[in-house]
This record gives sequence, structure tokens and C-alpha cells, in this order.
Amino acid sequence: MKISEDTTLRFVTLIDEQVAGPYTLEGLHSLVYLGRITPDTLISREDEDAFLPIRATVLLPELFPLLNASAPPQQWAPPGETARVDRKHYGFGQAKFQKVNDTRPRRSRIEVKEILDEVRQAEIAAGLDLPRRHRFRVSRRSIDFWIMLIAGNVVIIGGGIAMQNTASIVFGFAGSGLYTFGLLWSMYGVMDRY
Repeated sequence: MKISEDTTLRFVTLIDEQVAGPYTLEGLHSLVYLGRITPDTLISREDEDAFLPIRATVLLPELFPLLNASAPPQQWAPPGETARVDRKHYGFGQAKFQKVNDTRPRRSRIEVKEILDEVRQAEIAAGLDLPRRHRFRVSRRSIDFWIMLIAGNVVIIGGGIAMQNTASIVFGFAGSGLYTFGLLWSMYGVMDRY
């Protein structure tokens, strides 16, 4: 195949036994960029019947300019794919590091288990390892809060129900909510512990 300056020159490809195309030379460049064709893809001019791999045509240097004709297929890959790299060919090796500035003396390792055992022995010696007997002690403020909450809500809701009309009942429940919020805020938000 000879590439000419004619822009109407078109090519067809044979991929997986399916003919695709026709493509211009610019279209073939796009297919190479997208990774759809490789140097082993079969190609033919639009007016010819014989398909040849791109590697065997004059299109090879045009479509794959960086491909070394003598390089085995493992050393190239289409764009977007990872090539299988031969480490010996490219000279990859293990990185080696040396400690050149480390002049500090070696310290012994810190053993966390030993530290925790020492802390535990100190707790036992101080008598702090026993459970507390009065852990759930209710404060005087909590007792006062619950007494005022229950008594106040009974008075407000009970007064609304005693009026025996819908508006009074609704206002009784609304007043109960406001009273509860105000009591909670004043007892735990404003006052100190007692």
C-alpha cells in the first residue's frame, strides 16, 4: 500500500471478523489514539480485497511512529492500556537506602503491656480497683425537677380539661410544653448543682 496525498483515500479494518469503515487517514489516527486498532489489526484500502496487518504496510510509521519494527509485541501497547514491561530491558531495580545521618543511640523498645501492668498494680495498691457502691446516686436537683415537672403539668393540663372546651384543652397542652421546656432550661441550663 502506498499513502498518497489524496484525502479521499479510505481504508477498512477487519476486527473480530467484522469489517468496519471506511476511514480516512485522520480517522485511523483517531482509532489509534482510542486504542481500537493495533499494529496487528488487519487493514485494506477501500477498493482492495486483501487485508494485511498494519505492521506489514507503509501505514506503520504513519500510525505508530514510536513503534520499533524489531521490538517484540510485549514492549508496546496502544494508548490507554498498560504495556507489559521487561524489567531487564528497561533497567528497573530495587531501590537501596542507607542511613547516613542517624547517629542517635538505640533506645530500648517501649513495652505497652509492661506500662499497663505497672498502672494496674498502682491502682490495686491505692485501693482504686474496687467498684463504687454508690454509683447511681440521684441528686437533690433531679428530685426537685421531677416533682415540679409532674405537679406543674398536672395543674396546667388538668385546668385545660376542667374547662371542658376544645380551646382550653389545646392551650393546656401547649402551656404544658412551654412549662416543661422552661423548667428544663432553668433547672439544668441556668442553675448550678445543689
